Amino acid sequence: MRQALAIISFLFFYSGLTAQTELVYTSLKKAVEAENSGTQVLTLDLSKEKLTEIPVEVKNFISLEKLILNKNKLDTLPDWLSELEHLSYLQADKNLFETFPPVILEMDSLRVLKLGDNLIESIPMDIDQLDQLEWLGLWSNLLRDFPASLGDMKSLKVLDILYNDMTYEEQSWLKELLPSIVIEMSDPCQCDFNE
Repeated sequence: MRQALAIISFLFFYSGLTAQTELVYTSLKKAVEAENSGTQVLTLDLSKEKLTEIPVEVKNFISLEKLILNKNKLDTLPDWLSELEHLSYLQADKNLFETFPPVILEMDSLRVLKLGDNLIESIPMDIDQLDQLEWLGLWSNLLRDFPASLGDMKSLKVLDILYNDMTYEEQSWLKELLPSIVIEMSDPCQCDFNE
């Protein structure tokens, strides 16, 4: 119950914080026009654009706080993404990432990271570099490795790893490692990963 309340209060805080201050741009063209006219672009949603890479124009939105890239064809993220110093929310669900994009570890201001429904097999050992991260969403990936450094993430409140095949033993170890974190997990599988 306590964990459910933590999720609800976090969602309420985050949605309330952003709803008052942001206009969501769903067109790169309109976002560029706004930026050129002196309006800061804080939220950009480029979902379902069939992107294979993030348009370089995004680099110019220096005040960008929230970037949504769902349902594209991205398999990597550009190094310049870490230059967006105010980016606190990055969502790229349903893309083609096979590995955790390395540039993310340089994004110090991230509070919410969602990379669900990709092909990611492991969480990097140095994930604890993201010391502001509160929500890590990696649902429906191919995760097999969960580094002990997850336990060093002081700000982490929610770890969403639903629909990743895990044994009961793996889930138990993760719960012991992260006793105060809300962990979203599916029922343990009866899998033999040695096959």
